[in-house]
Amino acid sequence: MVKKFISVFLSLAIIFSVAGFTAYAEDKNMIFVSPNGNDNSSGTIDAPLATLSAAKEKAKTLDGAVTVCFREGTYTIDDTVNFDKSDKSDVVYKAYNNENVMFTSGSPYTGFEECTVNGVRAFKKDIGKGADFNILFTEQTTLSRTRYPESGYLYVNDVSDDDIMPGDNKTDPYHAGFLGMYIDKNKFCDFKNTKDVEIKLLHFWKDETLLIKSYNKETGHIAFNKTSTMRINKNDRFFLQNVFEMLNKPGQWYLDKAEGILYIIPEATDTPESYTVWGSTTETMIYVDGVDGISFENILFRANGFYYLPEREFSQAAYDVKACVSYQNAQNFHIKNCEFRDIAACSVFLGSNVQNASVESCLFNNIGAQAVYVRGENIDVNDPNVTKNITIANNQISEYGRTYFNAVAILVIHANSVNIMHNEIHDGYYTAISVGWVWGYAYNVCYNNKVCDNLIYNIGQGWLSDMGGIYMLGNQPNTVISGNVIHNVSADPDEGGYGGWGIYLDEGSSYMLVEKNLAYACGSDAYHLHYGSYNTVRNNIFALSGESQMKIVSAPDRCTPNDGGKKTVDLYNNIILTDKKVRVLSHMCNTSTMDERNNTYWDLSSGDKLYASEGVNPNYSLSLKTAQRKGYIHSPTIADPMFRDAANFDFELSPDSPAIAAGFEPWDYSKAGTLSKTTIGLLTEGGTTTYNANSAHVPMTPAKEQNSFFAKIINAFYFFFKNLFGSIC
Repeated sequence: MVKKFISVFLSLAIIFSVAGFTAYAEDKNMIFVSPNGNDNSSGTIDAPLATLSAAKEKAKTLDGAVTVCFREGTYTIDDTVNFDKSDKSDVVYKAYNNENVMFTSGSPYTGFEECTVNGVRAFKKDIGKGADFNILFTEQTTLSRTRYPESGYLYVNDVSDDDIMPGDNKTDPYHAGFLGMYIDKNKFCDFKNTKDVEIKLLHFWKDETLLIKSYNKETGHIAFNKTSTMRINKNDRFFLQNVFEMLNKPGQWYLDKAEGILYIIPEATDTPESYTVWGSTTETMIYVDGVDGISFENILFRANGFYYLPEREFSQAAYDVKACVSYQNAQNFHIKNCEFRDIAACSVFLGSNVQNASVESCLFNNIGAQAVYVRGENIDVNDPNVTKNITIANNQISEYGRTYFNAVAILVIHANSVNIMHNEIHDGYYTAISVGWVWGYAYNVCYNNKVCDNLIYNIGQGWLSDMGGIYMLGNQPNTVISGNVIHNVSADPDEGGYGGWGIYLDEGSSYMLVEKNLAYACGSDAYHLHYGSYNTVRNNIFALSGESQMKIVSAPDRCTPNDGGKKTVDLYNNIILTDKKVRVLSHMCNTSTMDERNNTYWDLSSGDKLYASEGVNPNYSLSLKTAQRKGYIHSPTIADPMFRDAANFDFELSPDSPAIAAGFEPWDYSKAGTLSKTTIGLLTEGGTTTYNANSAHVPMTPAKEQNSFFAKIINAFYFFFKNLFGSIC
């Protein structure tokens, strides 16, 4: 008994000894930072450092994995903190014990005096003629630039080929850049500091931000400071930003660069003596290049600066923007439970040779461009520098693209094995998730990507065109789009509602599996394939969208990849629910490339009165019977699928659904979006948004069959004899 007691005692002693040693080892590899610290201190919890830069240097002196703990408070990063090969790898920078820690940039401005501007109470401060920034913020919010007109738009009065950039193709309908345009001179005032006024022009899939180089009052011609990215057409919409004469509402600001005076319209309770704002010129807070394992947890990144590029920009997806946190040539790191708020452009950029990285459980709100931007290089898949093995999961992204309207919430270019899962994305002006950057069938390093279980809604909002809730591009073998819920994607109505699509497989999209997705209430189509090959689209619900539910561009001359195949898509076991005689299928150019079969079709208000079309004009549609006779539709189930309340966007199926009997496999749509019982960012509870919580009905475009009377007679004879001889055989 004594021996047994001694044995147990020694075992416990060893355990506590090891535990004590482990705790000591962890303490030895922890560095503490506090706003009240001193960079000459030792970096212990009782003698913390003061800055991220000092902690980075201190980490170099330690062996093994290091944790840098930030105590509660605000840390101003007024110049980019660069991590390179000389820095310690495998360091986690995190808030200590979930304390409130904010990284921000900007110079504080105090000592305002009260004045009157445009007839309203204002604050002003002389900050010097050299000051130049594009973002201003308080402790609570980002202040706004002025807009002219306050609502609505101005319109391009005319354009001239003389303004096309020399060397550009003048006949190119999209990519001819312009150096100027003509406007209605009666609606253009003699604005103060005209060269600081920004032109925000909306067209196609791009918004231009241009400055005024010169203005001719006689002709109404504006010359730009740089070439537009795309062709400008008569009647394109635009408005002006940063106009002094429109400074009249609380929360607005204007920097008079000529005089060096900062003006702000305060709230009624603000006093000039206690008023503080920050103006930021630091675009990138954190830049990592050549060191692995630099991770961040539980940090709020807020309010960095930005500058528009002085040269011509790329014409898509805010390709050129700067990022708040940027990585390249880095592996084995994570960004977890962080928040990014009031970010001027891109939040997180993962560049070339980034591998084994994750952005998880983060919150993004009021983002100028992308929330997460992955951009590798289109190199050989076996090259060791391929950008790959990246997870972007369980993030909440709202109000993105606020500076660059054409920005994508999650943009992936030239990367493979990227998992984009369980994100909630809403309230952007353009595409939510985009993967791929090779148009057509050329070589593409993208493959094995997963876009699954994301909740996407209220995007586009009528500003631009040619967008999707999920947008894919080029050959991407073993790529899966599954379990996503997408609704209310709306394009610019002034361009005919062009391209407000739920799932959009653009040029050359091939070898993709699209299954168990719910896309509904989209302005154009729930599903759209531009052209591609060997795609499988099965077991989806495409419903209640405005122009048609599925648009398949299936011409044989646009679906032949290098292996010579001519199969665009296998399309089967889907439920297609329409309403008010909106088409179920459109643009079926050629059935030889499309294998459509065993889908369930129904019209919510018109029952079996269903339509499809060979082209894009709804007035030249075919009844479903005619489409069957012509070989577009095969073995359909034409019956009410028995959703619980589809009119109110409840798509739960009855177990007795004829669609299930026909082979459709139900899944749990409520699992799309962030995960329940998780924390997003610092405090937000995951999994709280139901998939149909913010749904809204969209305008419908009903179909019409020409010569329907004669078509019904022909169909009656056709199906009578088909059934007769079919039954005899």
